[in-house]
Amino acid sequence: MEQELPFRAQVVAIIGCALLFLFVLELVRRRKLKEEYSMLWMAVSLGMAVLAIFSDLLLGITKAMGAYSANSVIFFFGLLFLLAAVLHLTVKVSGLAEENKNLVQELALLRGKLEEKSPPS
Repeated sequence: MEQELPFRAQVVAIIGCALLFLFVLELVRRRKLKEEYSMLWMAVSLGMAVLAIFSDLLLGITKAMGAYSANSVIFFFGLLFLLAAVLHLTVKVSGLAEENKNLVQELALLRGKLEEKSPPS
């Protein structure tokens, strides 16, 4: 098992987390990302930064999970995060599809009523 994360890897991870955090803030500022989702992404970037700064915490999690490498733990949690994000977005899309269907049906009914009331020309 790894005993310590290389300093260069820590620096790259911290810089990457800072860039992700700033990118999320910029997306919110440009109104490309809702605040609802920005909090999640900022929490992820801060969590990754904490693990990069306090590498002993990451190594402790690695040991507790019985994993051989801290990299595999990072990829595991990344995969879990992506799975949860895709599931959440799938639920949102399903709800929007249902809402869209209901709106189209309501529009068709309103058009039908409007055509009944207006005489043909």
